Amino acid sequence: MLRGDAVELSLGRVEVTYLAPGEPPRLSVAGQPLSIENALPAMDTAAFALAAGSDSILISDRDARLAMLVPRDGSSLREARVPLYVTGPDPRHEGQFRVRVHGAPVPSGVMYVAQAFGHTTGWVPAVHGALARLPDPVPFTAAIRRQEDAASALRKAENPAGLHVVPLHYSDSESATITPADVINVSRPALLNREAALLWIADNRELARASAGAAAIVNDCRPETWILHQLAEHARRKEVPLHAVRYAFEEFEWLRRLARQARSTTVAPGLVELLVASAPAIHTRRELEDALSASGIDPRRNPSVDFEAASRELMAGVPESGTIWYQAVNWRDWQSLESGKRPYVVIPPLGQASALSPEEAAARAGALLARHSPTLQHLFTPRDPRGVVLVSQGNGFSAYSRRHWSAMLALATRMEETHFLLAGGSAEDRAWLSLELERSRLANVTLLGWINEDWSTFLRALSAKPRATFVCRPGLSSIGAALVNGIPPLLMPPDPLEGPDGAVDAIAAEVAMERAVYAFQLDRLYATECATHRDSPLPILVDTLGGDLERALATLRRAVDPAVQLLQREAINGYCNWSRVAHLIASVLAREAVSGALPIQLKRQVRDQELSVQREPSGAHPPSIQHVTAASAEAQV
Repeated sequence: MLRGDAVELSLGRVEVTYLAPGEPPRLSVAGQPLSIENALPAMDTAAFALAAGSDSILISDRDARLAMLVPRDGSSLREARVPLYVTGPDPRHEGQFRVRVHGAPVPSGVMYVAQAFGHTTGWVPAVHGALARLPDPVPFTAAIRRQEDAASALRKAENPAGLHVVPLHYSDSESATITPADVINVSRPALLNREAALLWIADNRELARASAGAAAIVNDCRPETWILHQLAEHARRKEVPLHAVRYAFEEFEWLRRLARQARSTTVAPGLVELLVASAPAIHTRRELEDALSASGIDPRRNPSVDFEAASRELMAGVPESGTIWYQAVNWRDWQSLESGKRPYVVIPPLGQASALSPEEAAARAGALLARHSPTLQHLFTPRDPRGVVLVSQGNGFSAYSRRHWSAMLALATRMEETHFLLAGGSAEDRAWLSLELERSRLANVTLLGWINEDWSTFLRALSAKPRATFVCRPGLSSIGAALVNGIPPLLMPPDPLEGPDGAVDAIAAEVAMERAVYAFQLDRLYATECATHRDSPLPILVDTLGGDLERALATLRRAVDPAVQLLQREAINGYCNWSRVAHLIASVLAREAVSGALPIQLKRQVRDQELSVQREPSGAHPPSIQHVTAASAEAQV
């Protein structure tokens, strides 16, 4: 309500009056004046106003179970340019709160919140590119936490000018406990979760504003997913499909049992060492909390690392109209996690495919290699008879990275007919590698360092070579990037989970779990697609941390065998075609942005048409699905 130069807001018992532009407002709750404080309120405070930021004030009326986030300056409220955020009881679910936004613009578009490195460098540019290629391009906004990841995503996006990036401010200790439950926030006991939710919005104002105008939210499912989804639904005054991307770790008990019997004949050879190494990482929630506590990490203050509980909570809470893109397989039944009433599920790889053909990528990679040595210009082509092993060490997180590198250098001395390209690693490890190469003078080893935006080019170039393989220690991003470029990755074992003090490292445990999930998926894929797999296991794991390199040498030589490479590449061809997966996701997003949630039956029909395994050359363009019409949607209801 306007009164001269004053602006008044009233919601329930909370009243906010802006008397003059640029001045803090006058506040009252149930008729009682309220002062703005910087300190957190006492536990028994019935009403308070907290200075939430340079431009925000958090007002809470605990008796009415209501909280508001209002601007310090009300001058722009006249034009409704600044949205107001309110949390209160959810009428549909007793004991829970709901977040609402008032006065926000509602443009169409897609909002993606990317937390993990692989999501920002793989999913973001791929989905953005697919959306841009639709007949009616859809605006795409990505919220990215790390500046390096944002820069990488922009480089990889096919049309960076059409990709809007907003910063994501995130703190485990303050925001990871935001859930729909209206309970005390364990990270900040003076606050309830409904109040902590507004504090998180205050730190992510641009992100909240973009999500309120989004027709669909694609998120890797931290608890903030629900806040952003509620903002979008309330702003649009209708149900908004929630599209969630999540690593799925559902089969803990079964994986544990398999790990305990890893030495038996029921487990395919090649997985034994990985299972044994990963067994401590396959947790129950209790075991994970114990491991974190032993590492000096308080799970109550850092609850987001409890990925098992988060995954199960996500599955229990996703609306039926939503879409989950799951990153795992139900290994017990050898099927995807799509069953019963669960939302539509696909299993996309995580990574970005090169737009080049294998031959084009080979020429481009050769030109880049020629800067190191003219003798490498044709390394990826049939003109050069040498085999190729591309080795990636990731971002240098590993405490055992030099042991991995040392093993690969030792293997290179035994495989003189094969050229080794060493990529990635920390600055310290790269400097160490340079000294090792000067000392050993290995002519068949080239240190590439970080190749950044040329990464997918090198992976695609490998597919032009009959005798080539990719050996990696990184997590899901590089493994998925290899798969979508037609290259079967050979996995190094995860780091030992226990440090010198006997404590389990939480990050190493999670990486080991990711590696185990992909190893199972690769083994399943080879078993179903390669008739000779059971009698002649295909390489999955090369042991670069073991004391005996003979087995690692045999595995690596087998991995570059043209006949084995042919089997592996045939297995992943089509199944891991990321261009089709990206096009599918973008198509579903675009359709639901216009017409609302599609029936699950139609989404499955589109999925089956788009993702059917086809023996097509790597890098082929995805088939069009534009002819699936609204009439067919009605027929599926």
